Amino acid sequence: MGGRPWLRKRVDFIAQMEATECGAAALAMVLAHHGHHAPLAEVRQACGISRDGASALALVKAAHAFGLEAEGVRLEVEDLFRLPLPAILHWDFDHFVVLERVGRTGATLVDPAHGRRRVDRLELGRSFTGAALLFRPTPALAPRARMRPSLAKYREVFRRNLPSLTQILLATLVLEAVGLATPVASQLLLDRVLVPRQAPWLWGLALGLGSAAITAAALGLVRGWVALNLHLELNFALTGRFLGHMLRLPLGFFLQRDPGDLAQRAGSSAEVQDLLSTGAVNALLDGFLLLGFAALMIAYHPRLAGLVLALSLVHAALLGALWDRNRQLAASGRAAAGREGAALLEALSGLEATKASGAEGHMVRRWANRMTERVNLGLEAQGLTRGLGAALGLFQGLAGLLVFGVGGREVLAHRMTLGTFVAFLTLQGLFMAPLGSLLAALLQLQSLGTHLRRLDDVLETAGEPRGSADPGRLGGAVELRDVTFRYAPGGAPALDGLNVRIAPGETVALVGPTGAGKSTLARLFLGLHLPDRGTVRFDGRDLRELDLGAVRRQIGVVMQETFLFDDTVRANLALHDGDLSQERLLWAARMACVDDVIAALPRGFDSRVGENGSLLSGGQRQRLSLARALAHDPAILVLDEATSSLDPGTEARIQANLARLGCTRILIAHRLATLRDADRILVLQGARIVQEGPFGELQAAPGLFRDLLAAAEPGRG
Repeated sequence: MGGRPWLRKRVDFIAQMEATECGAAALAMVLAHHGHHAPLAEVRQACGISRDGASALALVKAAHAFGLEAEGVRLEVEDLFRLPLPAILHWDFDHFVVLERVGRTGATLVDPAHGRRRVDRLELGRSFTGAALLFRPTPALAPRARMRPSLAKYREVFRRNLPSLTQILLATLVLEAVGLATPVASQLLLDRVLVPRQAPWLWGLALGLGSAAITAAALGLVRGWVALNLHLELNFALTGRFLGHMLRLPLGFFLQRDPGDLAQRAGSSAEVQDLLSTGAVNALLDGFLLLGFAALMIAYHPRLAGLVLALSLVHAALLGALWDRNRQLAASGRAAAGREGAALLEALSGLEATKASGAEGHMVRRWANRMTERVNLGLEAQGLTRGLGAALGLFQGLAGLLVFGVGGREVLAHRMTLGTFVAFLTLQGLFMAPLGSLLAALLQLQSLGTHLRRLDDVLETAGEPRGSADPGRLGGAVELRDVTFRYAPGGAPALDGLNVRIAPGETVALVGPTGAGKSTLARLFLGLHLPDRGTVRFDGRDLRELDLGAVRRQIGVVMQETFLFDDTVRANLALHDGDLSQERLLWAARMACVDDVIAALPRGFDSRVGENGSLLSGGQRQRLSLARALAHDPAILVLDEATSSLDPGTEARIQANLARLGCTRILIAHRLATLRDADRILVLQGARIVQEGPFGELQAAPGLFRDLLAAAEPGRG
């Protein structure tokens, strides 16, 4: 590998929030290197990150949109030293990294998942796939200032709790003042009492120190009580605010993120609260205390104070040298913890399938790999912290030696009293304690930016567009006008140019091969997805103008994956409406043919169903979900494989019950024979509706429906 001058300007590390957005994070780093600090969320949007990440072509198109000239090249490892840097390398066939520097023995990469790291030629040759993206700024790339994570969105929460914060601050200041009095009391004890043998001073000092100790104990109790209440209040406010916003986000947000990682981010709210209410306050007070101790040391002996302060500055410089690496480790560690949590949640939620397939070992290894990644990052971070702690201990010992040596000579030369010497020695020890606490707090506060960025990724994502118009009681008419929907900007449409009109009370079935868009279409009817083009209308009114919650509360839904809360049957049926009568619940249970199941439970409607209905069979869970949908008197029913786990007899009884309701029904089923009674069937293929009509008409006509029916019922059709 040929020589090359190393870049003078380092690439700023930007951590990926999700496993699928390494390309977006890498492009954000390249943009920032060229002076355009675009938020990761904006770059993610431009790249069209989907559930499968982003392709190299998508990164090139996004770079052009920002004003970077970009091209993809194929090359060998030996050619890397000739590249204009920074460049993006395709790594291990499933990852993107930024190439920052190249040397004779290896290269420096900035990995969106792990931070800056040095790789040798062997690893470079093993992991680099040969594909690279090169960039050159154009005049269209406008400079853009870096956006720091803002605390503005938390200001109101802390303003409401300002009295408690003030009480804690004042109590701590008094306690610190008592601490400052200790070396002064030591000097007075030696110089005014013990050496001149003046007994009257002894009782005065004892009384003063005793009063100070009692005051400190009382203030400590008050401060602890106020701090506990503040901790609970802030934790509830910040975490509740985060969860409230997250649950209002579009469904697409959750399809691209791991539940375990989102749970970790909810925990970040509590850590932000701890850092701001405890860490920041303690750091501020440690700073005041350091100033107080430094002022006293200077007053006692300026030259000795200068030596102690010089050693402290050396320690602070060491912290500054490790600052950037600690920030990268904090960001990478948080992301790794999220991936570990997601792997554990995945293992637990898929436990039945894992055990049935004998894949326990695989799941343990999968989780262990994520845990190892997190632990390795944590060990490196702890190594930095312990190294700084050891350095502080060394500097503290050196400071003590200097004070002993220089101060002892001053006492022997009668330029310093014994009391002053002991007081200064005490001050030096007291000075080092808050110095260590302050530096540790600064390292902790450095992770605040990481937490805020992870929270901002959620809090700055726009919630679902919700109109304010009251839909009133829905009549049941649903219409799609020229609807196109994509899961990712620039991606292939999942639904393309659909026009569907469903009359009130009509039963419409959606069929098609796997991946044709049936469930996506059902989600559009529910407003869980909003179209990229076109409109979804209820009773002729655009869904975007209506109160989305009021619309959804009038739609009964049973999706493929049923979900039941770990609560009673009654609570699962009533859901958000605690006023549902027993008669209504019984009616819904009978309509869903689950009344006999509920009656057989030990406590009937007050029996618990277990986590996600684990105490019930698959068919019982489906029927209970259907009863929940019916209990709220829906104007529209959306049933996605709602009876797939039922025997034909039970399914037929339920279908007969539903036919008597008179509400609009939208059905999805792979057992096509169950759709004979549908008024109309829409056949989807390739994101479009390719056939439409009643069952008999479609069965008689050549086309996809007849092919699907023949495949489902060999020997017929």
